[in-house]
Amino acid sequence: MRNTRKPSLIFGLITTAVFFIGFFLKASGNDTLGNYVFYAGLGLGIIYWIWSIIEVTGADDLKKYQKTFWLIIVVAVPFFGALIYNILHQTRNKMVA
Repeated sequence: MRNTRKPSLIFGLITTAVFFIGFFLKASGNDTLGNYVFYAGLGLGIIYWIWSIIEVTGADDLKKYQKTFWLIIVVAVPFFGALIYNILHQTRNKMVA
């Protein structure tokens, strides 16, 4: 898959890992470290979400209706919509099958 080398996808996967590590640290009783890692994951998730919105609006290889569809998905489902876009979208109007 060529889209696994995209920096935004890699950043999204790292953000997901940081968020869930913080969540599980918090759930296991390590509140101080868990809070720091959890909120760091949330902050990175917001940055990733904004990055994905900018990436969708600036995509030259999408048609107008495709760009509108992806923008609705990314905005309506903030983090997971961006992750789905970065996993499925490839260059030249191709999607991973």
